Amino acid sequence: MNINKVPMVRITWLDAKDTETGWLPIKDIMEAPLAVCQEVGYMVVNNEDKIVIMRSWCVDKDDNHGGGAIAIPRGWVRKIEYLKVEYATR
Repeated sequence: MNINKVPMVRITWLDAKDTETGWLPIKDIMEAPLAVCQEVGYMVVNNEDKIVIMRSWCVDKDDNHGGGAIAIPRGWVRKIEYLKVEYATR
């Protein structure tokens, strides 16, 4: 994989969110919100089923390993923002 050709993105999606425990008015239960979540990383898969974001990439010349991946069902995704990667010199 050529990591330089993989887009860096911020994904916003809706996920399940637990309500508080105990007895609640039925109105509060019916209005239970979803969690709005975000993830930033390399978008290694983007198809009709899922988006896979990888947070880490090993830069050793003979290595081809990534880490910290999350697979998000495509139907949960609300927004994909493509990020510009800039390199600075020290």
